[in-house]
Amino acid sequence: MSSTEVAARVRQLVGEMVPSGPREVGTADRLIEDLGYNSVTMIELALVLEVEFDLQDMAGEEAMDLVTVGDIETTIARLATAG
Repeated sequence: MSSTEVAARVRQLVGEMVPSGPREVGTADRLIEDLGYNSVTMIELALVLEVEFDLQDMAGEEAMDLVTVGDIETTIARLATAG
């Protein structure tokens, strides 16, 4: 999967899990302030991303450090190539 495909899939998954209902998201959208994510939905998102991208363990603390959709795209790209 190319980095462009990974980024598109990340945006799709994040958008599907927005607490207020599915919506289209962009790289600059902030998870908490713009999309309404909270600690529980962040952990749920981390688990979905682990399964989707076959990652070993996306630590909860690392997931909590993600601020924007772009942060997730970068992290997934890094973890996917490290594995």
